[in-house]
Order: sequence, then structure tokens, then C-alpha cells
Amino acid sequence: MHGIFRGCGKYKTERMNSESIQQANDSAAVNEALANKDFVEGRFAAATRAYAALLDRHPGRLDIIARLGYLDLLANHSDSAVARLSHVLEHGMRTRSILSHLAEAYCRRGDLGHAALCYQQLGRDGLAGTLAAMSGLEVLRIDDAAASACLDLSVAEPLAVIRALVNGIEANLVVDTGAGDCVLDMRFAVSAGVRLGGQEWRDFAGGHRAQVTHAHLQQLDMDTVSIHDLPVQVLDLQPAFGGWFPGRTIDGIIGISVLSLFNCTLDYQTGRLVLQPCVAADPQQGGTPIWLAENRMLLTHVDFPLLREALMFIDTGMTGRMFAVPETLSAALGVEPDRHQALVGTGGAGDVHGRGAYAGRLRLGGKEQSNATGLLLPSLSIETAFGYRIHGLIGHDLLRGSRLRLDFTRMQLGIV
Repeated sequence: MHGIFRGCGKYKTERMNSESIQQANDSAAVNEALANKDFVEGRFAAATRAYAALLDRHPGRLDIIARLGYLDLLANHSDSAVARLSHVLEHGMRTRSILSHLAEAYCRRGDLGHAALCYQQLGRDGLAGTLAAMSGLEVLRIDDAAASACLDLSVAEPLAVIRALVNGIEANLVVDTGAGDCVLDMRFAVSAGVRLGGQEWRDFAGGHRAQVTHAHLQQLDMDTVSIHDLPVQVLDLQPAFGGWFPGRTIDGIIGISVLSLFNCTLDYQTGRLVLQPCVAADPQQGGTPIWLAENRMLLTHVDFPLLREALMFIDTGMTGRMFAVPETLSAALGVEPDRHQALVGTGGAGDVHGRGAYAGRLRLGGKEQSNATGLLLPSLSIETAFGYRIHGLIGHDLLRGSRLRLDFTRMQLGIV
């Protein structure tokens, strides 16, 4: 009897251990599914915490390390992104997306030599060659790290424009958070002695493609701030801006690659662009989280009538409407279409067609807008291109009359 009892006890213990292991596995699977859901729906802070907890349980899982590396890139933590993404590459997880994320992380921290090697493996030889030629330079170097600038907007409508010096030549530059890099008009770049490099075809709004020349800008001066050795893009900007600014030629675009060197405020109330050192961030100042996706795409959450925290691309270079979303998402967002209003906009490489719409209410940070005018697009190329859903774009018209503060130290946005 005692032997049988002991045998049953052993079986019961083994069964309980097996059930405990199965429950633990089930729990881990649920937690991973929740982490994936947070990521796909653009809840990046929650996804980061969930994946970090999963990695504690499974420290050897390269896919989780890669996902955390990408989340580091979104949070603009380039050093940790490089560490994680290079680790998974070295251990055999070699995909185009990981190479692309690693290349961008290297670019953001100024390591153009390693970025060039990644882009070369991705077949982007025009970009790789240009970055390799600049690899010995301290790129995006600011003369005085404590310098600040306050530039008057020479034009505020239909887009914000500042005056700056490009290689000592006066230039009209649009302030555009929708541009990851600085962009110069081809004719102006040649006249200003910008060093042209390799070329490649890139995608623009409306599904258009255009040939871009990668280049090396030696110096950009904005008021008292001087920045040296900038990787820039060069293309023909006149089709995009022709006729928008009567009597004024647009020579280029100031994008996030420069704006993110500072804590900046685009003040539409007083007509100024204020650039302050990142070290000057006020830790007590609240804000809405922002992220930088591929090509330094500026993302944040916006509340629509039927969906809170829709992930949106902040594009101050889009004008004429307060927002743009794909037709397929209009019902989920609570956006009402105007079936009789066809609209044609302008992108970097051609016309963008859509139709009018409005949202009863939009909320971005501290700004709430009733009866916001919008644009319905037949499709949005970035909607699911990165593994999570981007619901659309927020443009200049929603920001008009506001003060937009971008804190790149704490990765937060403020708007009043």
C-alpha cells in the first residue's frame, strides 16, 4: 500500500509540474500576444515594457531583442538600438528590415561609415557612397553646443518659411516636420557649391517616385547657430512649391535631421522658430509622447471622434487641410466624407488626389479642434508599411495659430 501511495504521489507531482509548465507557457504566449498587439496598435511604451518582461524570461530570443532594438530607434535611443540590432545580426538574424533599422540608428548617432556598409548591403549604393565619402567627418556638428536661435518666419502661410545661409548663400527654407532630412532645390544646391553624391529613386506622396541626389552640405547658418557637414537630399523642388509663394523662390526644406538637434518651438502665434540646446529641457514640463520612425518620421497620438490615440504622422509641410487619412479608415476614426468635393494636392513628386472630409473633433496634446477639415486619400503608403498602423497625417492647418513645442530630449510634444 505504501509503495502504491508513493507512486501515486510521484505521478500527481509530475502531473502538477506539467500543468504548471503548461500554464506558464500559456501565460507567456498570452503576454507575447499582448505585446504584439500593443506594438501593432502603436502603443510603443506599453510594448517596450511587455517585450522587456518577455526578454527577462527568454534572454536568448533574437526576435524579441530585434523588436526592442526597433523600439529603441522609435524612441530615438540610437546607442541602444545599435547595440541590440548589431547583436541579432551577429547571431544570425539577418533581414532587410533589421539592416535598414541599424543603418538609420548609425546615421542618427553620426556613424556614417557603418551606416554606409548597411546601405550597401541593402542595394542603396547611391546613398552608401555619399555617406562613405563623409564618414571621416563629425557630421551635424554645431559650433557652440549651448547656442540658441530665434528666427522670424519670413512667411507663415501657406507654410512656415525661414531665411538661412547655405554655404554662405541666402536661402528660403520651408520648416517641414514631414521631411526626415534637409532637402535643397537642385539649381540652388549647384549655385551654392553643395557637394553632390550618389542618386536613387525614392517614393513620395500619392505613390509618385522621383530621383533624389544625396549630397554633402558644408555649412548651414540659422541666426547665431552654425551647423557643419550635413547629409542632405537634392531634387527639383519647383514643381512642389511653384506658385505657392508669389515673388519668392523656395530653395529648400529644413527637416527633422536638423530640428531634432534642438528642442524647438514652431510658434505660429508670434511667427518665430525657436531653437534651444537639448540640455535645456525642463523636466517639469508635460507633453505628449513622440517617436521617430523610419526616415525620422515624426509620430504621435491624436484623438478622433471614434478612436482615441490614433497614431499620426506630424507633417507641417502639408497644407490646405488639417488632416489626411485613407478612405478605408474613415469609418473607424469617425471621419465624415464629402462625396462631392474632389481635391488635388501637391507632393514632392507630383499631384496627390483625394476628396474632402471633416471630423467633428480632433485633439492633439493640449489643442482641441471642432469641425476639422480633412482629406480622404484613396490609400496611404505608410499605413502598414512598418508593422504597425499609421492612421494618417496632421498638417499645417491644424497647427495654425498654435505654439508647437518639440522636446527631443524627452521625446515629447506640446501644443497650445
